[in-house]
Amino acid sequence: AAFVLHFAMWPVATAPTSLPEPAPAGSVEVRCPRQASFPGNCLQVLCELLFTSYFFFWPVGTVVWLALSPWALGACSWRALWSFSALYTIQLFAYKPHLGKGWPFHWLLYGPLVDYVLSYHNATIIREGPAPDPKGKYLFAMYPHGVYGVCRAFSGGVGCWRTLFPGISARWGSFGAAFFLPGIREMSLFSGCLDASKPILERAISRGENLILLPGGIDEMNLTDGESKETQLVMTDRKGFVKISIENGLDIIPGFCFGEKWIHHTF
Repeated sequence: AAFVLHFAMWPVATAPTSLPEPAPAGSVEVRCPRQASFPGNCLQVLCELLFTSYFFFWPVGTVVWLALSPWALGACSWRALWSFSALYTIQLFAYKPHLGKGWPFHWLLYGPLVDYVLSYHNATIIREGPAPDPKGKYLFAMYPHGVYGVCRAFSGGVGCWRTLFPGISARWGSFGAAFFLPGIREMSLFSGCLDASKPILERAISRGENLILLPGGIDEMNLTDGESKETQLVMTDRKGFVKISIENGLDIIPGFCFGEKWIHHTF
């Protein structure tokens, strides 16, 4: 009943369909077709901007800050604006949820917003084989990193993740500097990110949480070439995620995002 309810409320993704051989038994496919209606198109564009353009939150915030100042609308005094900025800066360094349990994230990552992100890209999601046991312990290794790591969208959604991996949730490991950048920090925490250092990830595992990582990191991101038909991965010197999986008894589930290199142009 819950499965039917999800699609009745958020008709973004198609119902999962079984794949014939030579796909492994239990393989299914979910499609998130691009929304053609005006409201649907507006939603998918807004969701895409929110989910994959968060690196631009801080300049937008700066423009809003200036717009509220006495120089523009005069809605706030300089004292109020600078006080807010000082308090925000202090909490950047004093409040470190990324080193602990993070923030609640199911409401965003496993909600319809991510399905609309996938529909913007007209995405097709395939799970090879049967759904993993919800009682298991998993580390999802995603490739390639891409310019902005758009493949993070495949880790959420009602029609995507909740359908393909029922009963399983997972937290992302992210580079530490992200949690000191305005806008990026908040979006990362709302998406379930923690610092990707080994001690933090192992504490998450001890709490019974699953993990999702982009092992290729910034080196793989720098190899993104939208003009090439070949996708370069960084794997041979990135075995840390395998070690942490073996030491903590996690099954590794690999994922690959085809076509991400053509989403953004690089210079």
